[in-house]
Amino acid sequence: MDTDTALHDLSQTWRGRFPAAERQVYLNIGSRGIISDAAKRAADRMIEGHWLSDMPKSERKPMLEGCRAKFAALVKAGGEAEVAVLKNVSEGLNSIATALTWEAGDNVVLTPELEHGNNIYLWRALHERGVELRAIPHRGGHIDAARMAEAVDGRTRLVTASSVSFTPGHRTDLRTIGAAARAKGAFFLIDGVQSCGVLDMDVEEVCADGLATSTSKGLLGLMGLGFLYVRADWLERLRPAFVARHSVAHGGHESEFEGMDFAYAGDAKRFEIGNYNWTGIAVADVALGELLAAGTAAIEAHSLALADRLRAGLLDLGFKVALAEDPRRRSHLVTVGEMGLGDTYTTGDETLNRVARALEGEGVRFSIRRGMLRFGFHLYNNDSDVERVLATAEAAKKAV
Repeated sequence: MDTDTALHDLSQTWRGRFPAAERQVYLNIGSRGIISDAAKRAADRMIEGHWLSDMPKSERKPMLEGCRAKFAALVKAGGEAEVAVLKNVSEGLNSIATALTWEAGDNVVLTPELEHGNNIYLWRALHERGVELRAIPHRGGHIDAARMAEAVDGRTRLVTASSVSFTPGHRTDLRTIGAAARAKGAFFLIDGVQSCGVLDMDVEEVCADGLATSTSKGLLGLMGLGFLYVRADWLERLRPAFVARHSVAHGGHESEFEGMDFAYAGDAKRFEIGNYNWTGIAVADVALGELLAAGTAAIEAHSLALADRLRAGLLDLGFKVALAEDPRRRSHLVTVGEMGLGDTYTTGDETLNRVARALEGEGVRFSIRRGMLRFGFHLYNNDSDVERVLATAEAAKKAV
């Protein structure tokens, strides 16, 4: 099957199930995802269950376990025992940061210039405990995997990187970093929020020890729910900073206090605190099933092909487009402009600002990050979305 046929088949199957994708040109997956009709029905049923008080635990619990198993399958984890259900990326990252034992002289390796602030603040906070933050400069908008690997030594406790930077949107060579971390016994923690659900991920192949994400972007769920993958052989070495009923081993019902002496849960549930976001879980259970049905390999190929077409078209129009120096580092995110010239509202280029206003007027949903226009693709997008952006951008650029 050729690329055009594959693109047509995927969008034909899925686009009609996402009303937001048909009512507008939705290219803002880097900020927030959209949900399907089936996912909305699941949310409605959960809310109705609370409203009428007619949803028993026996109806809710399979959704929770379904989420664990499906997310484990999505990232090719060893099983659902390696998956914790949390609130968001930040909670996942902090769960690992606070579960490790830190000593003065330890270090953390990362590339702050390309990380979201939520994957910087928590490591900087360790400075007062004598932990060094080894900041590796980016290389042309890329996380420099080789230099990250070289920076890992016997005192490195943790190495962290985004699977895809939110700006300029390049994929990271995770395998090179992960192999170096594993060789030195350091924990390799991935912020996977910009790739999970869109790009194919194999946590073992990239030597990941942990991966944090939320359901609010590529996983096509709601805000306020996330997942944390932790490789099984690390679990017993991690002591969570917070402890509650779900995070300890129980012999009976989870609500019963069983004595002062307790053991942490033997699986990733040791990181789960308090009750769950059940509406988010209802949506995620459906959304993860849809992603698995479509297949992340197919979604990746579909999204990359559309992103490549948009890049090529924008380059032909004379725009400055962020290009991955290695084609393997390209992603579903397309960014335009110069990183750092502008903020989250405007760019440093008046032509691009005019294009942005025109796109908004045409119902195109996108974002501006670090002064760059950012577009992102998923399984529900098709060529008509690319054509609308290019036609609008061309007209706006020509306007006096």
